[in-house]
This record gives sequence, structure tokens and C-alpha cells, in this order.
Amino acid sequence: RIFEALHAAISSGFVRACHDLSEGGLGVAAAEMAFSGCWGMELDLQAMPCEPASLSPVVRLFSESNTRFLCEVAPEHRAAFEALFADLPVAEIGRVTESDHLIVRFAGQILIDLPLARLKEAWLSPLAW
Repeated sequence: RIFEALHAAISSGFVRACHDLSEGGLGVAAAEMAFSGCWGMELDLQAMPCEPASLSPVVRLFSESNTRFLCEVAPEHRAAFEALFADLPVAEIGRVTESDHLIVRFAGQILIDLPLARLKEAWLSPLAW
């Protein structure tokens, strides 16, 4: 059902960008999307739908669970996008910014606030592999 809803959202033009969370989870997907578009991003890990709700921020950020996606949706398409995912786990967890930073919050605290250039340097580093 998730793949059908995502396909309908993309086909309807509601999705500006989309990345699966299979390799590195949300943290890596968010960074790669930010690199690609040269836009910053702010995320709130508490807004993520997850079971159990007590999952740590590290698990929320780096879990590689199946059938999870990070989608960028224009504000004017939010309601229509969410309607396609009725009865499925979907939530607004952040926003694209004009800054050059990836910022991740949890429980009102900033866990990550790093420039995209520094993240991309680490991502490209052979030591990361």
C-alpha cells in the first residue's frame, strides 16, 4: 500500500524529491538530498511516526527499515499528498531551508547542526567506507 500511495503521489506531481531510507537511514537520505539540491534541511525526529514511540534518536536517524521514504512535498500539495497515505504512517518531519546546514532536533535539543560541505566531505571520504 505504501508503494501504491507513493507512486500515486509522484504521478500526481506532489513529490519534488524522494529518497529511500535503505542505506544509512534518514540521516544519510537527508544529507544526500541536501547535497543534490544544495539546500539546507531541518528535521525533527520526534515528529517521525514510529513504534515504539520510545525509539532513541540514533535509531530514528539511522534505522534502515524497509518501505520508508523521505519525500519533499510543496506546501500547497501537503493535504493531497497526505490524503493518498490515509491509514499509513506519514508525517511532516521537517522542511527545506535556504541555509547550507543540516539541522536535526529531538526533544527540543539540536543533535546535529553541520554545514553541508562538511557532511559531503565525510560522505566522499574513503575512510567512511
